[in-house]
Amino acid sequence: MTVLIFGGSGNVGRALIPILYASGAKIRVATRSTAYAASLPDDIDTVIADMDDPSTLRPAFKGVESVFLLIANSPKETQQGLSTLAIAAESPPRHIVYLSSDLAVRAPMIPHAGGKFAIETALRASGIAHTILRPTYFAQNDLVQKDVITAGAYATPLGAHPVARIDTRDVALAAATALLDIRAKNEVFLLSSLDAPNGNETAALWSIALGRAVIYPDLTPEDFANSIETMVPPWLNFDLLIMHRWFKTNGHPVNQEDLEAQAALLPQGPRSYRSFVEETANIWQSETQSR
Repeated sequence: MTVLIFGGSGNVGRALIPILYASGAKIRVATRSTAYAASLPDDIDTVIADMDDPSTLRPAFKGVESVFLLIANSPKETQQGLSTLAIAAESPPRHIVYLSSDLAVRAPMIPHAGGKFAIETALRASGIAHTILRPTYFAQNDLVQKDVITAGAYATPLGAHPVARIDTRDVALAAATALLDIRAKNEVFLLSSLDAPNGNETAALWSIALGRAVIYPDLTPEDFANSIETMVPPWLNFDLLIMHRWFKTNGHPVNQEDLEAQAALLPQGPRSYRSFVEETANIWQSETQSR
C-alpha cells in the first residue's frame, strides 16, 4: 500500500510517519520544502508540490491508495483544501483521511474551523471514500507557551469552562489506523481524551508537574491578543481571538458517549492531558539542568 501524506512536518505528521514506516506501508510525502524532503529517509518517496499551484499536486497522487490530508491553518486553507480535493478527484485514491477539527461543527464562525467545515463538505461530495478526524484542542498547543509557563503563568485564555484535550501522537495513531484499514468506509470520528481542565485547573496541573507556582491570570481574549500582537501574523491573531472568545463563553466539553466510536481507532484509549503535562515538564526541567 502506498500512502500519500500532506502535512508531514507538523506535530501530527512527524508522529504519523514512523507509525506508517513501521507498518511496512510505502510512504510518499508531498512537500514544498526541498530541505524537508532531503531530511527524510531515502526509502520514503517525496514529491515537491505546492497547494498554491494545484498542477504540482498531480504527480503526488499518481498510484497512491490512501491519502492523509492535513491543510495548515492559513488564510488560504479553504482554497488549498478544495483545490487538492479537485486534483484528487481526477484519479481518485481508495481512501482519504482528512484531519479536520471538532470546532468545524461546533464553531464554524472561527475562521480556521469554518475552512475545515467547507473542506469536509467538499470531501463528502467528492464520492471518494473517506475518514474525517475531528480532534479537540491539542495538548501540544501548550508547547509554544514554554517560556511563559516556566516563568510562572498559563496565559492562554481558556476561561472557566471545561476544554477537552487530545495528544497529537494519538491523533497520528488514529490516522494511521484509518489509513491502513482496507475497509475504507465513510466515517467521522471525534478524537479526545476526557481530560478537560479549564484555565485555573490547567495552571494547577503545570504547578504540580513543575514543582512551583504557575498562575492563571485569566486574561480576556482581547488582552491576550494584544500580548501576542508582535509574535504572530494579524490573521492568526484574529483567528485565535475568535477561538478564545468561544472557549470563554462555551468551553469545549466532551462526554463518554461522544468518544465511544474512537475506540475503533484508539483501542488502548488516548493519553491523558495530565500525562502530557508531566512528561513535558520533565523534559523542560532536564533541558534546564543540562545547560
